[in-house]
Amino acid sequence: MQYDEQRRKFSCPRCGAEMHYDAATGLWLCPLIECGTAVRYEVQGAGGPPPEAPAECEGFEGEWQPEQPGRGRRAIVLVGAVVIIIAVLAMLLQPLLWPRRPVLSVSPQSIEFDDAAGIVALPKAFAIQNDGTGELVWTATADREWLQIEPPSGVLADGVEVVVVSVDLHGLPAGSHAATITVVADGAYHSPQVVSVLVTLALPAEGRALMHMLGQGAEVYYDRQPPYVEGPVGRPIQLRNNEDAVDVSWAALLQFILEDDTDEVAYVEDLMMCGSFAERLHNNAEAQGIRCAWVSVDFVGEDCGHALNAFVTTDRGLVFIDSTGENPSLMAAAGGEAGVCDADKAAYVRVGSPYGLVSLEYADSPAYEFYEEYSAAWADYTVELDEYNLLVTEYNRLVDAGSSASLRKARHLAAELETRRLQLELVQEVLGPCYWSPLGIVESLSVYW
Repeated sequence: MQYDEQRRKFSCPRCGAEMHYDAATGLWLCPLIECGTAVRYEVQGAGGPPPEAPAECEGFEGEWQPEQPGRGRRAIVLVGAVVIIIAVLAMLLQPLLWPRRPVLSVSPQSIEFDDAAGIVALPKAFAIQNDGTGELVWTATADREWLQIEPPSGVLADGVEVVVVSVDLHGLPAGSHAATITVVADGAYHSPQVVSVLVTLALPAEGRALMHMLGQGAEVYYDRQPPYVEGPVGRPIQLRNNEDAVDVSWAALLQFILEDDTDEVAYVEDLMMCGSFAERLHNNAEAQGIRCAWVSVDFVGEDCGHALNAFVTTDRGLVFIDSTGENPSLMAAAGGEAGVCDADKAAYVRVGSPYGLVSLEYADSPAYEFYEEYSAAWADYTVELDEYNLLVTEYNRLVDAGSSASLRKARHLAAELETRRLQLELVQEVLGPCYWSPLGIVESLSVYW
C-alpha cells in the first residue's frame, strides 16, 4: 500500500483508490464496494493505528497485510450474484417452459368499403398469423351474406395466411352497413379474433348500377338541382319531381314521348336550347307519373356540352331520349331534310364513345351496341347509295348517246340499277330516312334524378 506524502493518505493496493481508516475495527477499508479490500497495518513489535502524517512515518518499519472482507459483505455479494444468475436463466428458459400451443393473431382488425367505383368495390384483405407453436387450425365466418371470404379456413404452422374479403354491393341501399368476421382457432391462445367491416354507400343500388354501366366519368345525383342555366343569360334549370312517379315499360314511354310536344317547340339560340328542352320533357314526364332524369353531357375538346333525358324502363333498362327541337347543330344526313326527320330521338351515351342519335321510330334497342351496328349499316348504305348514283349517271349518259351500242349497254345497266334500287329501299326501310351525325366523343356525363 503506497503512502501519498502530499495528501497524507494511503492508496488501495488493488485498485489505487484512497482508503479510509476504521477505528472500530482497526482496518483501512477501500471505499469501492466492487473492490472490497481491507488491510491492517501491523508495526513490528508494537500495535496501533498507522501514522497519519509523513513525519510520523519516516523511518517507521512495518508492513501492511490485506484483510479479507467481512462475512456480511461477502453474503451480500453472493446473494446479488445468485439473483443475477437466476434472472438470466429465467429469460433463457422461459420459452421452453411455455405450453406447446398455437397463438392466433389477426391484423388489421377493421376494414372499410365504399361505392366510389360504382357497383364494384375493390376487395380488401387481412392476415392470420400463428405466433405460437404447433398447427393453427382456423375458420373465418361472416355474419352478412353480402360479405365473402376467401379462403374461409386453413391450417397454419408458421408464416402468414392472407384472407381476401369482398363485398357484393348489389341490392344494398344507401347508408352505412356494419358486419363482422369472426376467426376461430380451437385450442389456440387469443381465439377468437374479430374483424369489423364497415360499408359506406352514398348512392342507392340503381345509381351504382348506372355508374358502372356508363363508365368512368359518369356521376349520378338524387334530389339535387343541376347547376345549369337555360342559356348564357337564362334562368337556372328547375326540375320538378313527383314523389309518386314510377318506371314504366318501353312501350308506355314511347307512347308518352310521341304524344309529348316538347320536340315541337322552336329552338331559340341563347333562350330555348337543349337544357330547356330536357327540363321541359323532365317536368312533363314527372307530371304524368313517369320517373325521368335530366342529363348533362360534356364532349372531348368541346367547350359546349349537351342536355337530354334518361328513363329506366321496366323491360329494356336505361333509355336516353333527346327531344331537342330542330337544333342547327343536330344535322340529319343521307336524305334527311328539315321538317322530315322526327326530333324525338333515342340517344346513345357511353363515356369515350361518340354521342349517337337514332330517330325514335327506328331505335329497336337502347343498347349502345345497337347504335354501333346501326351506324355501320348506315355507312354501308351510304357507300352503296353513292355507287348507285354513279351508275345512274352512267345510264343517263348512255341513253343520251343514242347509239344502238350505248342503248344496249343502257338496257343491261337498267336491270342492275333496278336490283340495287330495291336493295337500297329495303335497307332504308329498316334504317329510316334520317341519319343523325354524332355530336362528339363523350368525356363525362351527370345524371340528375
